[in-house]
Amino acid sequence: ALNGAQAFGPYLGGVLYDKGGFSLAFWVPGVIMVFCVFLEMTVPHVNTLPTVTEDNDAKKVYKDPWIMLAAWHCAACQVLLYFHLPTMAPFVERALGEDIVWTGVALLVNTSTIILSAPPLGWLIDKFNPYFFVVFSALILPFLYMFIGPLPYFGIASSKLQLLLVLALLGFFVPMGCTPILLIMFDLYKVRNRGTMSISASNTIVSLYCSCFPLGAVIGSFSAGIVSLYAPFELSTGVLGIIFILESIFSIVFCWRVVKMKNSAKYITEDTPLLE
Repeated sequence: ALNGAQAFGPYLGGVLYDKGGFSLAFWVPGVIMVFCVFLEMTVPHVNTLPTVTEDNDAKKVYKDPWIMLAAWHCAACQVLLYFHLPTMAPFVERALGEDIVWTGVALLVNTSTIILSAPPLGWLIDKFNPYFFVVFSALILPFLYMFIGPLPYFGIASSKLQLLLVLALLGFFVPMGCTPILLIMFDLYKVRNRGTMSISASNTIVSLYCSCFPLGAVIGSFSAGIVSLYAPFELSTGVLGIIFILESIFSIVFCWRVVKMKNSAKYITEDTPLLE
């Protein structure tokens, strides 16, 4: 549902902006959101809270540096998904000669790839070791992001096909780096807490995992706006790809250490989501 909204949002926003100006792109979704509030009031309430809350278990999640590091990698991947959004429309107009509607279509390709690849990617992550997918995406993402402009030093001219292809691949490899993180966070908690995990702890881990997505979006969009004052789109995205190499090295070392920690643990239960 989230990716579906992200897929069609940029395109519809571009169409509304083209037809009715800046304000119409906010009035239409605003009215729809107000309608949804009243619609959600009719949904029956189901109490899913645990009868006994374990505050200490929830605090353990935030105090565990390994879990926080895993969450950070998810946020870092989201930075790559949002860094180019604020400045891509001016770049498309300048370098490719297309309007904001075409930019919306390009972003639609990006997020549609997420939707289409989600079922097979989820099946693969569940079937094989999730650490493999984190490492594999970490090897691809920095070099992929260098070509979104592309980086001027490559001597490659910008083209519509090149931009659409990179955006489509980002829609596949960014989720590949983010989706397994939730399973890894569960495993880390079990490894470091004698193989047990309460409902309070699992709920806290899920909420922490979900918060990584808007965190990465804020960091990516905000930093892009500042960087755009000093560097063109091609250079800023390419340099971010180079910087992300450090994150890739960190994630590979992190996965190696966590797998080693997991293999030496004595308290892993049979329902651990991490596959051998």
